[in-house]
Amino acid sequence: MTDHAVIVGAGVIGLATAYRLARDGRAVTVVDAARGGSGASVHNAGWVVPILSAPVPAPGMLGTALRWMLRKDSPLYVHPSPRPEHVRFMVGMLRHCNPRDFRQGLEALTSLNERTVDLFDEYEKEGLRFEHHRDGALMVFHTREAMRTYEAATAPLERVGHTAAPLSGDEARDLEPALGAHVHGGLLCPRERHVDPASLVRGLTERCRELGVRFLWDSPVTGIRFRGTVATSVIAGGEEFPADHFVLAAGARTSRLSRLAGVPLPVRPGKGYGFDDTSGAVALRRPVYLGEAKVTVTPMSDRVRFAGTMEFGGFDEGVDPRRLGGIVRSARDFLPGVPTTARPDGWAGLRPMTPDGLPIVGPLPGRDNVLVASGHCMLGVTLAPVTAEIIAAQVEGGRRAADVAETARPFAPRRFARRRGRTAPDA
Repeated sequence: MTDHAVIVGAGVIGLATAYRLARDGRAVTVVDAARGGSGASVHNAGWVVPILSAPVPAPGMLGTALRWMLRKDSPLYVHPSPRPEHVRFMVGMLRHCNPRDFRQGLEALTSLNERTVDLFDEYEKEGLRFEHHRDGALMVFHTREAMRTYEAATAPLERVGHTAAPLSGDEARDLEPALGAHVHGGLLCPRERHVDPASLVRGLTERCRELGVRFLWDSPVTGIRFRGTVATSVIAGGEEFPADHFVLAAGARTSRLSRLAGVPLPVRPGKGYGFDDTSGAVALRRPVYLGEAKVTVTPMSDRVRFAGTMEFGGFDEGVDPRRLGGIVRSARDFLPGVPTTARPDGWAGLRPMTPDGLPIVGPLPGRDNVLVASGHCMLGVTLAPVTAEIIAAQVEGGRRAADVAETARPFAPRRFARRRGRTAPDA
C-alpha cells in the first residue's frame, strides 16, 4: 500500500516538500488555511542566495536595533509589546547575537547550501516551469566598513563554490550604470540566482498536480489525533484526513500547529515589505543588494521588485506606508533614478523567524511521524529544495536518512524542545 503524507502549508516550502514526496511515489495531500495558499512565498525578493545565508541574530545587532527603534521607517523595527511570547522570542534572539552562535549558524547554513543551485537546475530538467535567472548578484555599499562586514560573512561560502569578488565603486557602476556616485564598492557574486517567486509557486503547484497531489484550500488545521506517539490524522476544514506522515510547513503560523502536536516551537512572524515598479525608471542587469539600507532590488521579466525591512510584532499583515516610504528613500540613496514622487502600492509578508535564525527541519521529538519544515526566516526560496530533500530522506528512513543526518542535525526541532527538560514554551 502506498504511503500517504499530509503537508500542512502551501507555501514554497510545503510545495517543494509535496513535490519531492510525490516524486518518491507517495500519495500526498496539501492542506492550507488560505483560499489560494502561498502567503509570504510570493511576497519576497525571489533570491536564490547561498552567499547571503546567514543567521539574522548577529554580533552588533542589539546596538543597531536600539539606534533604529525610534524610526518607524527603519530597516529593523520592533513593536513594543508586553506579550510574554513576544518578549521571550526577542530575548532569545538577543542571546544568539554573539560571535560563537553566529559562526556556528553560518557554518550549518553553508553545509545546507552545498547543493542549492544544483537542485534548482534539477527542477528545470524535471520539467518545472518558472522564471529563473543565472546572472549572479551584486552587493553594494556606501562605506568600506559595511563592505568588510559582508566580506567576512561570505568568506565561508567559498568552500562550496560561492564567491564574492570585491569591486571598487567605479567597477560596480560599470556593471550597473544605474548606481549612484556615493556607492563606495561592491561584491560580485557570480553563482547566485533569482526567480520570480510567484512563478516558482505556480510551477511547483502544476507539477504537484501532474503527479497526483491533492490540494485542499480554506482548510485550517484545528486538531491532530494520535495513537500513542504516532499521529493518525489531522482535522482540517472540519474533515479528518488520515495519513502515515505529517509535515508542518505553515510558515509563521507553524508554532500553533506544533502546539497542537504537543511540542510548541518558537516560530514568530517577521514582517517584510515590498513593491513592484513597472515604470522602467531603474534598469538593472542583475539583482542588487543595497548594503546599509538592507534593501533588495530584483529585475524580473516585466518589473523591478524592491523588498526589505524587518518588523517584529504580531500577525497583522497590514501595510504601513511609512515602511514602504523608507524602502523608497533608502533605495534612492543608491539608485538616483528611483522617482522622488514614488508612492508605491505595496504588500507585506510574514517571514517565519526563529530565535537562533536557523530553520526548523525534521521530526518533532516524541512524535514519531510528525515533521516540521519551517522557520526559514528570509531564506524560504533559497532553502526550499534542500529542505524538501531532507524531509523526504527522513520520511524514507534507513540509509537515506543517515546520509542527511549530519547536515540536518543543527536544524532539528529537538534543539528547542529539550530546554529545561521539557518542551519549550510557545514563542
